Amino acid sequence: MVGIFARTASMAGPVVAFACVVGFGVPQAAAAEFTMKFGVLSVNDAQHGFAEATKVAVEKATNGRVEVKVFPRGQLGSAAGHLQGLQLGTIEAFMPPIDFYAGIDPRAGVFSSPFLFKDRHHANRLVQDKELFDELMPLLESKGVVGGMVGAIADGKYIAREPLRKLSDFSGKKLRVNATDAERERMKRLGATAIPMGLAEMVTSLQSGVIDGTMSGISIHVNFNLHTYSNVLLKTNDTMLVSYAGISKKWLDSMPPDLRNTVVTAVRSLKPEFTKLADRDDTDLTKKWLERGGSFIELSAADHAEMRKKTESVGDDVTAKNPVANAFYKKVKAISGKP
Repeated sequence: MVGIFARTASMAGPVVAFACVVGFGVPQAAAAEFTMKFGVLSVNDAQHGFAEATKVAVEKATNGRVEVKVFPRGQLGSAAGHLQGLQLGTIEAFMPPIDFYAGIDPRAGVFSSPFLFKDRHHANRLVQDKELFDELMPLLESKGVVGGMVGAIADGKYIAREPLRKLSDFSGKKLRVNATDAERERMKRLGATAIPMGLAEMVTSLQSGVIDGTMSGISIHVNFNLHTYSNVLLKTNDTMLVSYAGISKKWLDSMPPDLRNTVVTAVRSLKPEFTKLADRDDTDLTKKWLERGGSFIELSAADHAEMRKKTESVGDDVTAKNPVANAFYKKVKAISGKP
């Protein structure tokens, strides 16, 4: 049996696919004046693909004056290390789920609120719609992070050694989360315990029994070979995983204004490509999960209605003590009401 630590067979396939989206043949200057180290914690998914697409687009737009180096699978360190690097200018770009930024700005955590969007397609239409996109790009600038891209990468699916088949199965479970207040409160209302931890720690913790399961996107379940832990995923559509590419403001400020604008424009021009990559993830990785003997289940209509009843108010309740976060949550929720 393939071990839970086994890596995917190759990263060549996704890289070739990403190249087809934006095109190779990038003219290079004699030597780059600036280097953009782009870190992602995952591998072989839309976030990794977006980083590769950024390399092509930025190097082409700047005629090689900026060299982009992509570091997937947390090669540059932990999530906290990436965030610190962004603020210090030692890591130039980072793309995790947006709620990873909640530690520097609580507004970023509102996207882990349950039932904020109907599904991934609905989420992508709205976060990339001009009204919300223009709000999100400068969201973290005062904290040293300039927005490059935002997009819904996946819906969160639940996995556990003893598969979660009905709402009552959540009771007593220890489930890994990304450490936002909304996630902790959601688990509490479902009768589970939220255990914040990173991806690498999650894999070993699943094996050792420190946690019973996790809520993650399909790329995590497939690319980290979680089918060797459990082959059943519960799909509830309660939470959409929204990714956010941040660029170091300190690094951007070190550039001439024209080059700085060129870099940001090149990254943001890739909005359609990110959506295509997320769509491809959903199709290809779902197929891989099934080919490995995995399956998907859903709650009964009654249980799903009860889940919504228990958790739909989480966003309002956890932001109530923070007027800025609460106002932002209400704005996102109002926008999410669009068809």
